[in-house]
Amino acid sequence: MKRLDLRRPAGAMLTLALGLLGLRLVSMLWVPYIDTTEPRYAEIARLMAQSGDWVTPWFEPGVPFWGKPPLSFWLQALSMKLFGLSEWVARFPAWVATALTLWPLHALARAWAGRRAAAAAVLIHVTCALPYMMAGAVLTDPFLALGTTLFMAGLMLPQWHWRLLAAVGLAIGLLAKGPLALVIVAGPAALCLLAYRRRVWPALSMRGWLVGLSLVASLVVPWYVIAEIRTPGFWDYFLIGEHVRRFLEPGWAGDLYGTAHRRAIGAIWLGWLAATLPWSPLALAMLAAALRHRRGRGALLRLIRRPMTGYLIAWALFVPLFFTLSRNILWTYVLPALPAFAILTGRALVLVQRRLRLGRSPALHAVGTAPALFVPVVTLLATLAICFNPGSVKTEKALIRQVMSVAPPGATLWFVDSRSFSARYYSRGQALLISSEELPALVAGTEGAIFIAARPDVMARLQTTLPLTALPLADSRRYRVGRIR
Repeated sequence: MKRLDLRRPAGAMLTLALGLLGLRLVSMLWVPYIDTTEPRYAEIARLMAQSGDWVTPWFEPGVPFWGKPPLSFWLQALSMKLFGLSEWVARFPAWVATALTLWPLHALARAWAGRRAAAAAVLIHVTCALPYMMAGAVLTDPFLALGTTLFMAGLMLPQWHWRLLAAVGLAIGLLAKGPLALVIVAGPAALCLLAYRRRVWPALSMRGWLVGLSLVASLVVPWYVIAEIRTPGFWDYFLIGEHVRRFLEPGWAGDLYGTAHRRAIGAIWLGWLAATLPWSPLALAMLAAALRHRRGRGALLRLIRRPMTGYLIAWALFVPLFFTLSRNILWTYVLPALPAFAILTGRALVLVQRRLRLGRSPALHAVGTAPALFVPVVTLLATLAICFNPGSVKTEKALIRQVMSVAPPGATLWFVDSRSFSARYYSRGQALLISSEELPALVAGTEGAIFIAARPDVMARLQTTLPLTALPLADSRRYRVGRIR
């Protein structure tokens, strides 16, 4: 991006976008990890940083995590090595990935539609609900979105450095999420070939393809090979289980690390609508207005006939189309499609501005600014609500702190029958799990204080058989803590 000129609408929109992205740092600093996904991935990264094993992510000591490739864990663990174990530390790599995604998005949008449309696209993408949330979360999806956006932009931009970055982007996707990244970038390209019956992107020589594929292979293949050697069975679980069975089987029973999801067929489109709020209603309204009039339909048809427009439409729609028949889905799956949605919507806003001859009038800025503030403001208000009432969210951060403040050296906190991921993370792996049946033997064979945490119904049952004192010593939304001796 070139130097910003705040006298121009494009510069103002880019400044607003970057400012709102910076505001996301507030939640990253103040909000604790909320179960289940964030503390689970943060704990995997913490174990990687602690153990120094940079090949195999570990779900817990002795249990390899085969659910995702290691790129996000590498970056989160490296961040922990550099800055410690505060919440913002593991979230920061996703924030950087989101910020970097704006670069290829802006470059592609500017090449296609001009500076003002590119700035609008950046602002739209940053302030869509899903990208804004993912920018401050310990998840793998922002890295997949960065990789696929680099590839999709690099495929269309003719300069050699963008072609090189396309190969790097594919490698990022394969190391962040796996073969799904290849499906996400190949699908829109195949749709364009079918629709236009010719290659849409600028020509690339055979030598260029070989260089690109060699770069991808050299960055990706070594880890996949070493990972299978270190923990045999990884290929079968990850390549077949996570990428085939999870897609085809609702409530897939083979998930080793959680629970598979059951959704209605087509639910991914509801996820897409939620992910693109507050811009999706505006985009659909502009589309409906264009279809209502003959002149608008003609202009829309002329745009669609252009290969670049078709490429962006295919990019924006392929992911939800791909997951339409799958029931085992999450709304985060649509994130790689949102850069194209942002570019198309930004272009449409500029066309509306020209049609209505708004120029640099305040009306145009209101159209872009008001929706852009919605998600950041709601996020900030939610952050303040959590800060004033931390017991409203599912986290054991405060509970662990309370127990550690009164527990003597060497004392162990045992979670009975269930243990949250946030308890594992905030106790640095010292909160252990035990069943109700095993607890009496532990009490009989242990001298000194024992701290136990359990859900209220389980704790009520334990009170009738164990000499619990100081109850509740600490509590959270889900657990109560008692002390024996």
